[in-house]
Amino acid sequence: MNTVIARKKITVSTVDQAHRLLNAAVEEFQREAAIDRLYGVLVTKTGPGQYTVELSDQVPYGITEEFVAAAAAA
Repeated sequence: MNTVIARKKITVSTVDQAHRLLNAAVEEFQREAAIDRLYGVLVTKTGPGQYTVELSDQVPYGITEEFVAAAAAA
């Protein structure tokens, strides 16, 4: 199953801003995941300065995975 429980889209213009906002979103979702212990966190770079952070059943509980979408890698 591919269930996204929560999603945040983040757009940044600096590396410092990216670190700060992504870390905050990951920490928030890790706290939320601890309630059911069923979901992990997926961070996807979708383009220059654009990311999504998701609480997803595609990632095991306790794990944070990073992914770069094909469009972002080009």
